[in-house]
This record gives sequence, structure tokens and C-alpha cells, in this order.
Amino acid sequence: MLSSSLLAFAGNLRRFTSSKALVAYAGLNPQRCESGMFKGKSRLSKVGHGELRSALYMPAVVASQYNVVVKDLTERLKLRGKSGKERVCAAMRKLLQLAYGVVKSGKVFNAEIPLAG
Repeated sequence: MLSSSLLAFAGNLRRFTSSKALVAYAGLNPQRCESGMFKGKSRLSKVGHGELRSALYMPAVVASQYNVVVKDLTERLKLRGKSGKERVCAAMRKLLQLAYGVVKSGKVFNAEIPLAG
């Protein structure tokens, strides 16, 4: 289901120059707030494609429980004291990055291969 949503909302993922560009297109990149009482804090930019973010939500929640890579990420964030919403948004970003990597490399996803960075 997520794959068809990615194709519908983002089109050909090869058109993006990097996974960061894809994340920004979806509006999942952090943006610093520099006004009022939220000065110095980060939020999601939400400037991107809202329907794509909506399509990523439930797969990110499920991946946080069953996908080894995403589960490790969310557990690390939980230990750092991040809220549930922050962990889900990070999982959404990670799913986009993984999908971009699979499309660009042309190789099947393998959780056993260590990720760079």
C-alpha cells in the first residue's frame, strides 16, 4: 500500500537528487522556529506534500514495531526522551530514506546490511 502511495504522491523517486530532497518534498524535514516562546526549537516544516505525510503515518507506526531498522531508531529516540510524535515522524523520514535508497541502488532492502550514517 505504501509503495502505491509513494508512486502516486511522489512519482518517480529517481527524480530527487538525494533522500534529503525527498524528505523535504514530503515536509518531514525539521525547521527551526525563531520567534516567540518556541525560540530555538525545531518542528516539522509541513511545507511539503500533506497527503504523502498522511500516507506514511500508519506504515511508520507499524514499522516502529516490526522493521528492525526503524524499531532500533525509535528505541534510541525513546531513550533520549523524545515524544511519541517525534518518534513517529522520525520513522516516517526513515521509511522515505529507505525507499529512496532501494530505488536508487536497485537492490532489495536487507536489514542485515549496516546503514551509513
